[in-house]
Parts: sequence; structure tokens; C-alpha cells
Amino acid sequence: MIDRNYITNMTILETLASRMKDYRLASRLSQRELAEKSGVSYTTISHFEQGKNPNMTMNNFISLLRVIGMERRLLELLPELPVPPMALREINKFIWA
Repeated sequence: MIDRNYITNMTILETLASRMKDYRLASRLSQRELAEKSGVSYTTISHFEQGKNPNMTMNNFISLLRVIGMERRLLELLPELPVPPMALREINKFIWA
């Protein structure tokens, strides 16, 4: 059975690259300006936006996010668990016992 909600890794990376480009343009930055401000090479940014190098390092991606003022949004990707992991483990023991 095919999961219609499944999104491939490549689709996610392409979406991130496209959105990064949109935010860069909205910030009125050229790729060269973004490179200068972030410390990420122009080639890396160019290839990322074109989909030629989707495997940008997390460090470089965070540097780009800082320049466009979006680094704090990363915390929304993995919010803190409402219960510590070890407590969840104990709760699961009772549920599955």
C-alpha cells in the first residue's frame, strides 16, 4: 500500500531550497551578499538553490537562516516533549504490559 502522505527526502530538500531562495529574495539579498553575510560560499548557495547540491551541511543551513532572521524557527521543527523521554518510557511499560 502506498502512503499518499509520504514526502520524499528530495522533495523536502527541494522545498527548503526553494523557500530559502524566496526568503533571500524577500530580504533583497543576492546570492553573493548572502554568502558574504553568512560565511557560506556563493557556490554552495547557488548549487543548493538550483538543486545541484541538496546535501548542504546543517551548520551552513543554520548560517543562512541567521542572515534572513529565521534561525529561531528551527526550534519549532522539534518542540520540547511535554514529558521527559524517560518518563514516556515508563508510561509505555504500563500501556503495553
